[in-house]
Amino acid sequence: MERTIKASYDMFHADYEFTFTRGYPTLINHPQETEFVANIAKQVPGIKEVTETPPIMGGEDVSYYLQHVNGAFFFTGASNPNWARAYPHHQPKFDIDERALLHAAKVLGAATLQYMDQVARKG
Repeated sequence: MERTIKASYDMFHADYEFTFTRGYPTLINHPQETEFVANIAKQVPGIKEVTETPPIMGGEDVSYYLQHVNGAFFFTGASNPNWARAYPHHQPKFDIDERALLHAAKVLGAATLQYMDQVARKG
């Protein structure tokens, strides 16, 4: 990038300053925690399917946490199949089927209770 920018500015005898700021680190779920959350989600009433998402190029600040502690990031599936079009997050027309928030809360709540139970059994 530096060479390309320098060549463009040199062509027009201009000055420039180049600063590269890295974005979020790669978000990598930990296998055991991912399986734990997926198994819980499969047991939550109202959740129709649990699927693995192929890698995507989006950025997520949870990646900083997962560099220090094991965990799993998951999508909730917040669009409504009856809508004519679903828009992605951060798009001005984005809308969420609020029932998805309840599903996410149930998964997180069940995961917390099961995790705390496992910790208590270990003593």
